[in-house]
Amino acid sequence: MMGAVPRTTLGRTGLEVGRLSLGAWGFQNPAAPEPARIDDPETLREVISASFDAGMNLIDSAEVYANETLLGEIVNGLPNRPTDLVVSTKFGHGKGFSGEQIVESVERSLEAWGIPSIPLFMLHDPRTADDMATIAAADGALPALRRLQDQGLVGSIGIATGTLEPLLLAVESDEYDVIQFPRLYTLLNGAAKTSGLLEKAKAKNIGTILTSPFTGNILGTGVRGVEKPFYSFFPAIDEVVEAVARLEAKADELGISLPTAAVAYPAQEELIDVIVLGVTSVRELEEDIAAMTADISPEALAELAAAGAIDPHYLGGPQFTLPFPADRRDEVFARR
Repeated sequence: MMGAVPRTTLGRTGLEVGRLSLGAWGFQNPAAPEPARIDDPETLREVISASFDAGMNLIDSAEVYANETLLGEIVNGLPNRPTDLVVSTKFGHGKGFSGEQIVESVERSLEAWGIPSIPLFMLHDPRTADDMATIAAADGALPALRRLQDQGLVGSIGIATGTLEPLLLAVESDEYDVIQFPRLYTLLNGAAKTSGLLEKAKAKNIGTILTSPFTGNILGTGVRGVEKPFYSFFPAIDEVVEAVARLEAKADELGISLPTAAVAYPAQEELIDVIVLGVTSVRELEEDIAAMTADISPEALAELAAAGAIDPHYLGGPQFTLPFPADRRDEVFARR
């Protein structure tokens, strides 16, 4: 597995990073559900070390994950820590986007990771145009990040959200170096491309990071024999379960593993720079790395995606503020 992950340049950041990168959401994060979480420190150390051996050098984290101090201790204690390690972290996620909050968050993350500068800092989960206006205001997060860049405490900046409108506004503004988007380019949901988001970002050399290619986590588990399949770690509504059942049937017909295809599909999209995913074991990591270069034709992947075609409404579209329709909230929460 050594050196198995190819490198790419993350847009105009100039950062050379692995096309497959490690997401830290499930690393001893008390908010992560048990199937997506690593609680054992030794297993966590083994996974991170194995990712470094494979050529991965970006770890995607966030203050809200409540694990950055632990991760800093583990990473800085590993003998194979990459000399070009890229710490990607973020702040927001319902806590606000004031300049003061951002400065304090950057200070906490710098201390937790034990680094002099954060290579990539993103604003986490703006959901509306009003959120983006708050970020850009004189006392907002964006001017504060510019000052932190001038001080050398932050490198590149970005927007990380699964909601389409803020991503489009971020690209239109040309103020951000990176956009990060969970679930918006998968076998179930092509919105990041059909909306023009990816093409517009690439035209400005803005880096593109997909997170959650398994959609948390129904494309990893499938639905066959699964008592409670999850989409975005919420119980999947019936329409989503039916779409994935069609995907599974087509995958069987084509002789393709659905989890392998879930990674291979975005990996073959040239408009996506980096795929971030979470793993719970070294074995999962090895399988995901192998999936990046799996011998699956683009035609087969397109046929597979077509089999699972679903009205974006059932995934929370057209804006994806929620990963399910707003009028189905009570149904989803009743199933938890």
